[in-house]
Amino acid sequence: MHVWQPPRLESTVGKQVVLSSVTGPEEVTGPLKQLLLASAPSDRGRATSLIAAEAVPKLETIRLVSAFDDEPNDVVLASMSRESGADFLWRGEVIGHDQPSLPSSTLRLSWRLLSLNDGGKVAGMPIVVDHEKVLDRYPDLAFVQPAEQQLLTGAARDSLQLIAPWLDRQTTRLSRPYLMPGSREVRRGNRSAQAGRWGEAEAIWESVWQRYPTQIAALHNLALAAAAGQDFSRARKLARRAVRLSPTALHQNTMVWIELMQRDYHDAFGLPDPPEGWFISRR
Repeated sequence: MHVWQPPRLESTVGKQVVLSSVTGPEEVTGPLKQLLLASAPSDRGRATSLIAAEAVPKLETIRLVSAFDDEPNDVVLASMSRESGADFLWRGEVIGHDQPSLPSSTLRLSWRLLSLNDGGKVAGMPIVVDHEKVLDRYPDLAFVQPAEQQLLTGAARDSLQLIAPWLDRQTTRLSRPYLMPGSREVRRGNRSAQAGRWGEAEAIWESVWQRYPTQIAALHNLALAAAAGQDFSRARKLARRAVRLSPTALHQNTMVWIELMQRDYHDAFGLPDPPEGWFISRR
């Protein structure tokens, strides 16, 4: 199941971010910067306006001494970016790559995010991108060649997780009933869910639950289907009902997990607390 997670560093949703630079070997940083600019989220609820420093008005006239050759001074760049309506200044650095290529399957990056409208608040975080783990997180990159491009694309995706909501793949445990009315249908729904067909699985479990009210496994799995569809209020209601009818460790853990996922969802998109409040965890 994929669930939304809040930005790892700070949310820039609905804001304009100037990508100041990505320093390091040009053969690495050039393609990475282009991938970042091309991959900035634009979908509703996550849209972030990411622009290159070169696109900041009047910047082409500024070439002051800075820590990096041919880069504008950060103070001046921040001022120009603020005047152009930007909210953040974002700078990255490739760490531990002295060679102008990708000699290994690991890429280390350090990111620094400067707020232009919050008293100059600075946040930073390093990330380590491993080629093998990238392919595990992003299976679609297996069709991208060569391997260096897979690593750089994964690095761009991981980097954007610092400033925008992102989907995390998590494993949930479905109930697998036996020797109960409707058990075969519930297990058929489980196979559909495991194949990623949550809508199909939900319809099967709903039918079983309506026909066999004692089939608690169908009720429990329905709660997970509702969470997969981001209908967390319904998911929590179904999960609590499953716990009342059968307070097993699985049902209790699922009830807690669903509320924690709802918290992450609300944090990811800056949503207020749900009308029903929080039952298990407290702020």
